[in-house]
Amino acid sequence: MDDQLLDAICERLVSSLNTNDTYLVREGDPVNEMLFIIRGQLESSTINGGRTGFFNSITLGPGDFYGEELLTWALIPTSSSSLNLSLSTRTIKSLTEVKAFALRSRDLKFVAKQFKRRYSKKLPLAFRYYSHQWRA
Repeated sequence: MDDQLLDAICERLVSSLNTNDTYLVREGDPVNEMLFIIRGQLESSTINGGRTGFFNSITLGPGDFYGEELLTWALIPTSSSSLNLSLSTRTIKSLTEVKAFALRSRDLKFVAKQFKRRYSKKLPLAFRYYSHQWRA
């Protein structure tokens, strides 16, 4: 990512504070934002592994993020409506008080439109590389 793209993303970040033991999103619910964790811990879990009794859980901490499902939604030209938001593939719950920066879906869509030609293929791959969800 170049400085222009990072600046555009940073201009649209909003501060987020989540209390202990709060569900931020549940598996199957629409993802409204990407969250970049500054302080605290989140549990990211799924039971949708394609077999009975499957359960996978990881802890996210400072420097981690979730909500990369929104990238696909933001880069698809026909996904202008918030009714078509990507669905979460994991349940995210705060284990401690969590301070983070949030990039809301409409802001991500705006940034994606501005930089679509340069990053439509590279951006999702970059986020997947750093995502714990794709490693777990």
